[in-house]
Amino acid sequence: MANYAIDGRFLMRKQRGMPVYVYMVCSHLPIHMPDDHFYILVNSDFEHNEKEADYKSRIENVSNLTNVTIIDLKAEDETSWELSIVTRWLKKNPIELLHMPTNRVLINSNVKQLVTLHDAMEWKFLTRIHHIPDNANFKTKLYFLKKRLYVWLVYSYGLRKAKKIMTISKAAMKSISQEFTFSSKKMDFVYHGVPFNYVPCSEHKNKDTRQNVLMLGGDSYQKNPENAIAAYAKLPQSTRKKHKLVIAGFTGNNNSIIKKTIKKLSIEDYVEIHTWVSEITLVNLFQRSVALLFVSREEGFGFPLIQSMAVGTPVVTSNADVLIEITQKKLLHAPAESATEISEKLMILLEDEEIWNEQREKCLDLAKPFCWSHSMDKLAITYKEITQ
Repeated sequence: MANYAIDGRFLMRKQRGMPVYVYMVCSHLPIHMPDDHFYILVNSDFEHNEKEADYKSRIENVSNLTNVTIIDLKAEDETSWELSIVTRWLKKNPIELLHMPTNRVLINSNVKQLVTLHDAMEWKFLTRIHHIPDNANFKTKLYFLKKRLYVWLVYSYGLRKAKKIMTISKAAMKSISQEFTFSSKKMDFVYHGVPFNYVPCSEHKNKDTRQNVLMLGGDSYQKNPENAIAAYAKLPQSTRKKHKLVIAGFTGNNNSIIKKTIKKLSIEDYVEIHTWVSEITLVNLFQRSVALLFVSREEGFGFPLIQSMAVGTPVVTSNADVLIEITQKKLLHAPAESATEISEKLMILLEDEEIWNEQREKCLDLAKPFCWSHSMDKLAITYKEITQ
């Protein structure tokens, strides 16, 4: 029996993107490897966790597995947790392998590490993602400079320490290899599966039962919200009246590029913004929308794309490498920087029922290979390869 540890901090975060992956790994990999023991390392003191009532069921589901032990290593911030708290725990406990599943590496531990590196965007857009706020005082500036230095060390030094790097698509593997040439010989990839509950709804099988255009509320540079909104604004007014733009999961404020773009284009009456929504509500939005607008400049994988495909909602995507890879060029694509071309493709879905039906069937077929069981099998093999 081998003892493995997994960084499970994202079990306590809101479940979108990487936290979904962490939950699936922590709740399913132990089932695939019943003869081994898993220590799931969490941090209940982190200020950006969900409320305990919201993440409690996930922790219970994982802890109920007979070969799992939850270890709560408390720290107020992520950096001290990674640099000292978890490192001390590892020195006291015999662990054959530590899996870091969220773009992080322990830079001062000698325990073998498997790193899931979802993409290289934090590295490529380091100063943009960890932007020093305007008019920041000296203490705040120092905080962000330290943060940048730490992230720089994680990628430039930490990735060299990793025994193996697992990523989530061929496109991500290519992008990471271009940024870190040393990584190519120890990197592999496996796709995510479709998140649970994303299935077609018989009540909304037909186009005429759907109304809104769906867009998710990420406002970071790589998500490209300004061009998505501009594309929608180019639709005829009559079309916008019939098909509102629904933005779900918005976490910004009035200074967000999303709010600013909507105001600049004077389309407030045609846009409906939801802040964070429950998983049930999000699934329902996907099922009831006539189309998903997903035109990121770059993605490592793109959960919203396979969520939309799995429920049979046609998508307009950008030409980002991974979106072309996942859709096999069978769905509607447009350049990320061309609001005009994005709008034209969206208009096709909104106005042409025959094409809409064809795209719906293509979506359902494309979603079929994305299976969590395959993902866990690949991880289980990788764990054994590293430790044997």
